[in-house]
Amino acid sequence: MAPLNNTSADEPWWADRQSSEPAPAGCCSGCPVASGCPLRSLSAVRCAVTGDQPPPPPPVITPELAEAIGQDPAEAVVETVADATAAVAEQAPSRDGGGNDPDWGRLQPVRNLLSIAVVSFLPVGGTTAARWVADSISSGGITAPVLTPLGFVLAGTGAVFLGQLVPGFPGFVCELAWKALALTGQGLVRLVRSPRGWIITRPALWSAGIGVLIVSWRAVTHFLTGAS
Repeated sequence: MAPLNNTSADEPWWADRQSSEPAPAGCCSGCPVASGCPLRSLSAVRCAVTGDQPPPPPPVITPELAEAIGQDPAEAVVETVADATAAVAEQAPSRDGGGNDPDWGRLQPVRNLLSIAVVSFLPVGGTTAARWVADSISSGGITAPVLTPLGFVLAGTGAVFLGQLVPGFPGFVCELAWKALALTGQGLVRLVRSPRGWIITRPALWSAGIGVLIVSWRAVTHFLTGAS
């Protein structure tokens, strides 16, 4: 308690700096939503809803902001997409890491489109290559398109190889057939390893990929509609 004989001229004798507390300052007076808040109080130091200071006052609406708010939403979306597209196009690198221009020829669109057309529309044995892959996967599993042709090849070459041991004319015929198969195999290996090997490898890859897509589409259709 302050002494009664306090002679300070700046403050009265009943003021106590150590024990006095600052008067509560109301925080709701500066809140932009105070008019609709049922818990507003002019003596509250903290907000009764958020437990913190009230939100800042709303921003001043400038003429530019008012024009943006009144803009048609469709036009705003179109302008936003156009600006984003332009920004992405500007940021997209026109050269690779070595400073070279992009070589779009690496995609080989002619070869890929030709291979897709061959495996999708060219009938071979009453069906197309892509559909044959799909049917093989559906009936024998994912390895059937590889193991089925490999089994036929091994069975045929094995029969010809063992037929060479047969005496007489059958053995002579099997020997000639074995030599023909060996020459054919060597020619296929050379063709695959040559720059024209895409004639064999590219259709094989596309038939496998499109076949898997056909099987997936059949599974989705069966799941959604119950069709066979």
